[in-house]
Amino acid sequence: MFRDDEFSGIPYFLIGIGIGMIAGVLLAPQSGQEIRRDVRRRANEGLGYLNQQADRVRDGAGKVVTKGKEWIARQSESVQFAGETRKPYHEQI
Repeated sequence: MFRDDEFSGIPYFLIGIGIGMIAGVLLAPQSGQEIRRDVRRRANEGLGYLNQQADRVRDGAGKVVTKGKEWIARQSESVQFAGETRKPYHEQI
């Protein structure tokens, strides 16, 4: 089922991975410390952005809740008024 020549490419593949890793380390534009600093800085910027968006969502949700409570209060008053102005059934006859 498997022939020996089917596996002959594996050593070349591993050699290619090794060469790629060495080239990546030698040709990296920044040192490891600089890369970590940049990653940390960008992570902090992303966290700041997410906090700003969370504040905006929180403010918007607060406004929606306030408007919803006002609408419910108006509807409640309307229902109470309608109930007070309606004559009892025995008086309608």
